[in-house]
Amino acid sequence: MGEFKAFDVRSIGASHLKSGKPCQDYSFSSNGEKFAVAIVCDGHGGDKYVRSEIGSKLATDICSEAIKSLFGKRIDNQTAMAKFQPNAEATLQQLASFIIFKWREAVESDFTGHPFTFAEFEHLSDKDKASLSKPDGWVSAYGTTLIAAVRTSEFWFGLHIGDGKCVVISDSDDYLQPIPWDDKCFLNATTSLCDEKALERFRVLFSTENLPKAIFVASDGVDDTFGTDEALHGFYKSVLQLFAEKAFDEAKAELQTFLPGLSAKGSQDDISIAGIINSKELKTFK
Repeated sequence: MGEFKAFDVRSIGASHLKSGKPCQDYSFSSNGEKFAVAIVCDGHGGDKYVRSEIGSKLATDICSEAIKSLFGKRIDNQTAMAKFQPNAEATLQQLASFIIFKWREAVESDFTGHPFTFAEFEHLSDKDKASLSKPDGWVSAYGTTLIAAVRTSEFWFGLHIGDGKCVVISDSDDYLQPIPWDDKCFLNATTSLCDEKALERFRVLFSTENLPKAIFVASDGVDDTFGTDEALHGFYKSVLQLFAEKAFDEAKAELQTFLPGLSAKGSQDDISIAGIINSKELKTFK
């Protein structure tokens, strides 16, 4: 088993099951000897975001490929790593810029090949129809948030636009949310990849100190279910105990099974969680 184990689970929200909406979340995880990746993208649920489930999947795929392309070789190359660390924030901003560019390119290709249908438009308000009909207004139909985390033996970084939270468990077992919060994310409002100035809304974090034992990223369906940070952190403590007590795949399957009930009793929203756990630390969570 590699030094890091990553997982991702997601479930359609209880309210989406009732309304017939698709799951608008998407998630990804990857682990190996050198580094692990966890990504969650939450497509917006408002009426005008008629293709947000496509937007979230495209964002997840593009982000995972960008991380592999821009950071995979650097992690294997100590000389390049030495150059990367002093300029980490600038490099992460470049990564964010690349993701935005490739995401907009991908959604434009999707829209060009598949213009809006009558079924997508018929239930919208006149205001939403007018908004989507403006030049480039269609981009918002694909709107999504994005949270990504990467953990290596020497550093970790986080990349975030929109709501949802990244929670890490520190060396001293403190539960922290180190990626700066965006005050524009309030109640049902969130920043997004579809924003005109999306790059300005990205928050990044890079650290080589106090490397976390575990990292969790999740859509706001999880945050809204628990309400307070204390309750949210208690949930992640239970998740870690689950992974410590059972085989990794068994624990993941049990967590996946748990999510529909969690949504039904809590936020009613789609729920996605991706995580990275240092396998050497798993026994400390029992």
